[in-house]
Amino acid sequence: TMTDDTAAAVHQKEQRYTELVRSDSYENARFLADAWCAAFVWKKTRDLPYPITNDLLRKIERNPQDCATWMREEVKRLRDRYQFFHWHLAFPEVFSQKNGGERPTNEQSGWDGGFDVMLGNPPWERVKLQEQEWFAERRPDIADAPNSAARKRLIQRLADEDPALLSAFVAASRQADGESHLLRNSNRFPLCGKGDINLYAVFAELARANLSTFGRVGCLVPTGIATDDGTKDFFRDIIRSGVLRSLFDFSNAEALFPAVRRHQQFCALTISGAREGGAVPRFAFFLTNPAQLNEPDRTFELSADEIRLINPNSETTPVLRNRRDAELLKLLYLKCPILIREGPPEENPFGLKFLRMMDMANDSGSFRTREQLAALGVTVPDGCKVVEGQTWLPLFDPKMAHQFQHRAAVLGHSGHQFRKISKEAVTESDLQDPEFSPEPLYWVERSAVDARLEQWPHRWLLGFKDVTGTTSIALGVFTLIPRLAVGHKFPLVLASVGAAEHGFLAANLNSLVMEFVLRQKFQGLSLAYFYLKQLPVLPPTAYAEPCAWAGQHTVTVHDWLLLRVLELTYTAWDLEPFARECGWSGPPFVWDEVRRFQLRCELDAAFFYLYGLSLADTAYILDTFPIVKRKDEANFNGEYRTKRVILEIYDALAESIRTGTPYQTRLDPPPADPRCCHPTRKP
Repeated sequence: TMTDDTAAAVHQKEQRYTELVRSDSYENARFLADAWCAAFVWKKTRDLPYPITNDLLRKIERNPQDCATWMREEVKRLRDRYQFFHWHLAFPEVFSQKNGGERPTNEQSGWDGGFDVMLGNPPWERVKLQEQEWFAERRPDIADAPNSAARKRLIQRLADEDPALLSAFVAASRQADGESHLLRNSNRFPLCGKGDINLYAVFAELARANLSTFGRVGCLVPTGIATDDGTKDFFRDIIRSGVLRSLFDFSNAEALFPAVRRHQQFCALTISGAREGGAVPRFAFFLTNPAQLNEPDRTFELSADEIRLINPNSETTPVLRNRRDAELLKLLYLKCPILIREGPPEENPFGLKFLRMMDMANDSGSFRTREQLAALGVTVPDGCKVVEGQTWLPLFDPKMAHQFQHRAAVLGHSGHQFRKISKEAVTESDLQDPEFSPEPLYWVERSAVDARLEQWPHRWLLGFKDVTGTTSIALGVFTLIPRLAVGHKFPLVLASVGAAEHGFLAANLNSLVMEFVLRQKFQGLSLAYFYLKQLPVLPPTAYAEPCAWAGQHTVTVHDWLLLRVLELTYTAWDLEPFARECGWSGPPFVWDEVRRFQLRCELDAAFFYLYGLSLADTAYILDTFPIVKRKDEANFNGEYRTKRVILEIYDALAESIRTGTPYQTRLDPPPADPRCCHPTRKP
């Protein structure tokens, strides 16, 4: 409260502050706070596993001198190493009322402690130590190890080769573990101190906690603060409490931050104090420059109820371009249940579970190359083939997957520091060979695979690519594969329905209408489970309904879809078990790009109709895929072919329903006709 409007007053204020921080009361309060922090980062040993306990902290609080000298010195050492910072000591005039002290301002203000304004651009860094990044400059050979198991062996060898480097690595690991322990278990960050912690999230929670009830927080953080699973508790809380004022999402495409990668998404987040809450927040997404906030229709309001309808489990925000996107999403969510509504009670129409079979880091010690197996005297078939009695199974890599195909790429070792695996697209002649399968990089013992699939009786699997991105032509890539070993970056979708329904689920999730939904929700590089659980997916009962455009009530949606899903999926002998369970007894279908495009368009048009979307809605959604449009225009004389064909088929479906005459496919032969198959396999 001292004046500082003259140089002499400023110097007097500085002198009083110096006296304060050198006073016994300040030093004692600082030591108590340091000791509390040190309790979380102290290295525990067998002799003294818990050097600072709650009882000891209470003793220090009563008498700061009631502490052994060696312990006091260790607390100070840890304070310097971890840079403990205590807000209530650094800003006593701000926090006196929050901590029950005297109100340092007039009674009319209603101020109750905390900052009036907090502005910041906190670090966007994970707390967990990344081995590859840490060794990248210090020992590139360790960073370039083919897998985690090999990297750990090289690190262990540092004990003889470079003890100093090993000591530095152990210290860095220990510090990261200590910081993580404090963030997770101190209860200072109950909303963001969990999962794979990123510093931007705990800074956002800290800023809100340090705010007065009439204050404002403004910070630049990754948009994941509002869309990611790890921060959903924080975002849910600021939505429910009504303190979120605005969230404006930017892409760094115009290099607003030159040192940050161009596709990074971040947002300007504004939060109010508790007494200022209650307003409907404003949003804007996909901005590249702050000036765009002045453009009409770029910003819009989205209420807590609307967010809850679209993301009922996490209550995270969708990433919408405009109000029309919001209205379309609401229509889709009113039409269909989400894939899994978390309980209690849980609603799970497909009886679906997700499975990460083999962890590519933790399980890498059990992977073997073809050369390693040969050294053991083990012979394995070429490609990702499985034969009866085979002891070692191929490890399927997600780079081999694309929508409706499991043979999309040939793999190799890239030599890249962080991207270990390269891929090369397979040729059309490869795909036309029903015996062809790409060569895997690793094999895994069958017993390990069977142990993880103990409750799964089928000889096929449904999975999806975890690694994706908004610049990908398809965010959702779901496909059926043989029963193989599978890395965790290709999570499995195991439902309690039949084989055909697994195929329909894949078709629904691969459809353009679902791609539209995903692009209103997805941020980042990983298609996490919480995104999938909250997708509006047609339930199994929808496939038992009569097919409105088939012209006769005996034909169901199941019957109509199955023919198209089968021809798209069953193009190689290794998926014969799936085809047999779907009731198909013939050989695989010939890979034909022209037919496959038409089949995909028929499926997309059908799903647009099944979701209750109008022709105008369908046309609008198709215009939201600039990558698809650009590729079509480059390959088909400037025409957006995909849009034209889907709209023509949609029109034909609608006309069939109006007139009662069956829809006539353009394909000749029609879908899943035996004339489209390979020859029968010789015994």
